[in-house]
Amino acid sequence: MEDELKAAWGEACTKYTIHEETLSYFRKLKALGTKAYEDSSPEEIRGQLLRRADLFAGCANFTGSEQEYTVPGEENKGASEWHRLRIISSYFIYEGVRCTEEEEQGYYLRPADVCRVPTILVYFHGGGLVAGSRNIPQPFLKNLASRARCMVVNVEYRLAPEHKAPAAFDDCRAATRWVLQNKTRIGGHVDSQVGVAGDSAGGQLAASITHDVTGLAFQILVYPVTDVSQNTPSYREFVKTPGLNAVGMRWYIQHFLANEGQKTDPVICPLLRPSASFKGLPPALCILAELDPLRDEGQAYFEKLDAAGVSTEILLVKGAPHAFFLLSGHFKQITKAPHQKVQEFVKRFQSD
Repeated sequence: MEDELKAAWGEACTKYTIHEETLSYFRKLKALGTKAYEDSSPEEIRGQLLRRADLFAGCANFTGSEQEYTVPGEENKGASEWHRLRIISSYFIYEGVRCTEEEEQGYYLRPADVCRVPTILVYFHGGGLVAGSRNIPQPFLKNLASRARCMVVNVEYRLAPEHKAPAAFDDCRAATRWVLQNKTRIGGHVDSQVGVAGDSAGGQLAASITHDVTGLAFQILVYPVTDVSQNTPSYREFVKTPGLNAVGMRWYIQHFLANEGQKTDPVICPLLRPSASFKGLPPALCILAELDPLRDEGQAYFEKLDAAGVSTEILLVKGAPHAFFLLSGHFKQITKAPHQKVQEFVKRFQSD
């Protein structure tokens, strides 16, 4: 089976050193009988991603508090129901937080003396805007909240094909603005710095939002989608390789786009934003996987940020596939450096 797995990587197997954790991960997926994207419905892919997270996401070392808030969506005159949308968000608070219940909807969260001005991180899950849920990044986010002593807002947003683009972008933009306007209500401080982050499609959402929402302090983009043209060397390298590949991305794009014109919409494709829009964006941390069709568009976005004078760091994780970042229960070695990098980056915006 080992030779068969390596052969599935084609020329990439000779060009790159595939980490043993990557090989063993796909060995396990093969044993589970995972279906290819092109042979699956959205419901089947949603189930597969949740099962994968259950098996490989690992445990959270977290003893703080978690509460729910209902966040109103933004009204869009072109869609009469959008203003009735409720975005459900979880607030993961590091150990030492006291919570007092208010009579009004939700909870009022008050940080204890551990940290006077906690950073607030607004996180958007991945899943190609078609699958995934806030449950998938939850173990990582709880660990981050504990280790970086920050607050985390974990956002649920509408998915395609039931709600095609730009629905997810509108939801996440509304959630981000609400957090910026309600920092003290959720237990932060008036001086708390707010940043956005996300993996894959979540990184796409985070990147797009930084161009439209002012007042953000930082952004963390984990192998983000920044363009849907699929015209990069990494797309040509990983056409039918194990895991997310060019064929799988085509499946996602076909499901989340409302029309062909959206392929050049800069809201959906943040790489296509004009250069002037990049000036003054918040500091960025970009984490990319070497064995990922999204690698080169992530690199291109980093370069555009850097060219605009944005303080930007990038980490390319060698031998890693797409989706490794949230699966530390299996990828124990290759998640160490990027997870540590994220913790250190978030701590820069903390005030004790």
